[in-house]
Amino acid sequence: MSVWQKIFAEHWGGFVENYIQSTGELPPPHWEENVSRMLTCGDISEGYYEYQCQDCGATRKVGFTCKSRLCLRCFKTAIDDWLEQIKSILFEGVVHRQVVLTIPTDLRPLIMIDERFMKAFVDAGALATRLLIEEWRPKKRIRPGIVAVLQFHGRSGAQNPHLHLIVSEGGVGKNGEWHKVDYFHTKKLRKKWQYCLLMALKKALRGTKYQKEWLPIVNSMFDRYKSGFECNCMPEKGEVEKLILYLCKYVSSPPISSRRIVEYDGQNVTFRYDDHRKGDTEEKLSANEFILRMIHNLPPKNFRMVRYYGIYARPVRKKVRNRILGTLQQLVVQTKILARRFKPYRGSTMPQASKQAVTKLPMYCSQCGSINLKLIRVWDKHKGFVYNSIRDGPVYHPTTSYSKQKRPLYSRFVQMLLPIN
Repeated sequence: MSVWQKIFAEHWGGFVENYIQSTGELPPPHWEENVSRMLTCGDISEGYYEYQCQDCGATRKVGFTCKSRLCLRCFKTAIDDWLEQIKSILFEGVVHRQVVLTIPTDLRPLIMIDERFMKAFVDAGALATRLLIEEWRPKKRIRPGIVAVLQFHGRSGAQNPHLHLIVSEGGVGKNGEWHKVDYFHTKKLRKKWQYCLLMALKKALRGTKYQKEWLPIVNSMFDRYKSGFECNCMPEKGEVEKLILYLCKYVSSPPISSRRIVEYDGQNVTFRYDDHRKGDTEEKLSANEFILRMIHNLPPKNFRMVRYYGIYARPVRKKVRNRILGTLQQLVVQTKILARRFKPYRGSTMPQASKQAVTKLPMYCSQCGSINLKLIRVWDKHKGFVYNSIRDGPVYHPTTSYSKQKRPLYSRFVQMLLPIN
């Protein structure tokens, strides 16, 4: 186990007991599910792919990945997959801008209570940005492309829900022509962001058990923040892939990586992070506090952290792309000319680093070092051999139903830690 897995394996049982005592409730089911999958990631007793070297005949088993949001191993694959997906969605040749929308501290707990408020949060940010662009040239009715990425935490792992938007510096007008948009009025966006969010939250609160407690707080935000909520509109000077990688890292992985854990003495965890104001900072927490900080940022199961709006929305993006294909080809040419013009002034490390970050390394034979490996078997703990190319080996077993009832998670972890006689 890595030090990250070890912290959860040794203290999850105590964390669950403390959580029940302090809140009177069981931890959310998706917390336990993500921890369970993370701790068994790569364990061949859960399932594996078996490869055979075509040069020396040696075999190698590779355990299934868990795809848990808490796993520091699987998030690299998630970055690869998401980068390829979003690159196919963004229009090539179009310059994009990053817009960051934040909220006051008093509203943060409301966003984290229920997924309906999370969705209202994201929808309001996209709406405020679209209205700002539409009002810039109201007669043209410009529709931009927006990719909204929701983040629940800051660099220290503390809860800080905020929104990152990848906004196209241009859009499609009412007649289907392309219009360039490179002007963002930050002061106007602050007010629009405040209005759209508060109205969306008031609508989402209506008829819920949270209405009595939170409605007065939401209404008071207009008077307390007369200039609107904080936002930042930053033109993206480099390749948009670097921005995507940065955002995907925070969506697909835990707040703290293993290399940022300075010390773990069995009871306390010391970790470091890059604070916006203080720079490189170290913090020490008990293991239970550390687990809570890392796990309370997990989104509800099946909640979409990335959403697409405007001309990037799923139903319209292909139609719009085909309609303005000629314009996009011209933009690609202009982008390449601009890149050549500024190439001497750019550092070569960032594009190279971003390229390396999404490159999958080949699998090597542990005996001879060859990369000529062939998949021969796939075995699953519950289904048996679901694929087998060796004739004299086990035969294929069809998928069978099995009970999903599991023992309490902490009891399994305690057994994992017991010494073997």
